[in-house]
Parts: sequence; structure tokens; C-alpha cells
Amino acid sequence: MFVSVALAIFPGCDTGRFTASQSIGLITRGAAAIQEHWDPVLVGDAMPGSILQLEGLYATLPEDDRVGLELLRAYVSYAYGWLEPEAEEAEARGDLDAQEETMRRARLMYLRARNIGMHHIRLRDAGFDAAVSGDHDAFVRYLESRYRTAEDVPFLLWTGYAWGSAISVATDDPELVLDLPKVRAMVERAVELDPSYFEHGGLMFLGALASSVPESLGGDPAQGRILFERALAGTNRSFFQIQLQFARTYAVTTGDRALFIALLREIIDGGDPRADVRLANRLARRRAIRLLQRVDELF
Repeated sequence: MFVSVALAIFPGCDTGRFTASQSIGLITRGAAAIQEHWDPVLVGDAMPGSILQLEGLYATLPEDDRVGLELLRAYVSYAYGWLEPEAEEAEARGDLDAQEETMRRARLMYLRARNIGMHHIRLRDAGFDAAVSGDHDAFVRYLESRYRTAEDVPFLLWTGYAWGSAISVATDDPELVLDLPKVRAMVERAVELDPSYFEHGGLMFLGALASSVPESLGGDPAQGRILFERALAGTNRSFFQIQLQFARTYAVTTGDRALFIALLREIIDGGDPRADVRLANRLARRRAIRLLQRVDELF
């Protein structure tokens, strides 16, 4: 609250920037601590306020990578962890208007996150816009030549993740869907540089992409399974979002009912293997329970 008041009193002045900059470390440490929380409902209720506070901070420090990354991740986390499940619940009870509205909100949040990521990439790389809007093979070569260290991974991965997530909830937007090869290229480069970043999240994302999109857009379920298995091995099967995505995409696409049930049961019965991903695992468990109830509908 103090941060919000300070930013309102000192918009755009040095004192406001000083106050904001002093708050960054507290916010980033607090974000890590939230990952250990046990109650997804409590955290979900608090997320909109946290996002707005970060937006206020970001308005004062729009070039700060730490604030930008936290805000980007907050939008993606809220859209994926709370809005998408809310839309699924609306669909299950037959409220298609609520489902459409919730997915519209999720899409806008993913696009806001993508735009934040693109802003920070541009700050580092003045040639990115020309490269991403050009020939695909040339863009891949550009990423390989320009992005060469682990420091490049966070914005490559999270921007691609947000962009791809926007596409996944807006398949009726052909212009957005055509961006999918660019998204894949960015995440693939992040994985090449550091496959372990964010609980092997790049491998999980690419596994879901390969398992769920048409072959004409690069889909390959067999490759998707390999990517999921790599992510599971890298996390010692302790980050349950991987099992969830494996079930939702590969198992459903290939009609593997037994694998679908086994993966969801692994989440539901998996307990609390790691405190540092407790919240993500609790969110996965809630979604797994609902998905398992739909097994006869999906297979």
C-alpha cells in the first residue's frame, strides 16, 4: 500500500523513482515466497491487487528488467492459473457467455504480458523488430547469433510463453495463429541456452505445442512426448504442471486414456514434494481433479 501511495504522490519525479526502486527487491523476494503458499483461493483473490501495484511500479520504472519480468509473469500466472480454469468451469456448467468473457480476459492478459516482454527485448536489441517480422529461417539464425547467454533466457521464454498462450485461447484469430512459428523459435532458443530454466518450463511449453497443434503448424505428438519426458526427468517429476500439460495435450490428442488417468492420478496423489513449487502444484491438483471427472467425455 505504501508503494502505491508514494507513486501517486510523486508521479514521474526523482523521489518517486527512488521509492519505487527501493521496493523492487522486496517485491521480487515476496513473489518467490508466494510460491510456497498452500491456498490457491487466497492467492488468486490477491493477484489482481498485486498486478495493479506492479503496474504502478512499472509506470515509474518502465526500463527496469526486474519489474518488467515480475509483471509479465504475474499476468501469465493469473491468466493460466485462475482465469483459464474459471473458463473451464463455466463451460462445464453450460455458461458459454461467462466462458467467452473469461477467455477474452485471459487473452488480453497474455497479450499485455507479451507486449511487456517485447518492450524489454527491444531495449536490449534494436534489431529485434525487423528480425521477427522477416523471413522465418532468417529469424532463427538471428536468434542463434544474437542470443547466446543464459541472461537472454528469461525474456525469450516468458515472452514466447505469453505469446503462445494468447494464441492458444484465441484460435479464431488467424493473424495471431500465424505468429506461432516465431513463438516456437523464441522458446526453442531459450531451451537451447538453458533447458532447466523455470522448472524446465520451455520443454513443457514445446511439448504441449508439438502435441496439440496441427502438423501444418509444426505439430508432432511423438516429439511432444519426448519433450515432456525430458521435462519430467529434469524435475524428478516434482513439478506437477508438467504432468497436467502432458495429460491435457499429448494424452488427449493421441487418445491415450490410460496415460491420461495415470498422469492425473500422479498429480492428485502426489502430496507436497517441494515447498518452492507448492502453489503451482496445488493449482495443478485442482485442475487435475476436474479433468479426471471428464475422462469419459474426452475418451
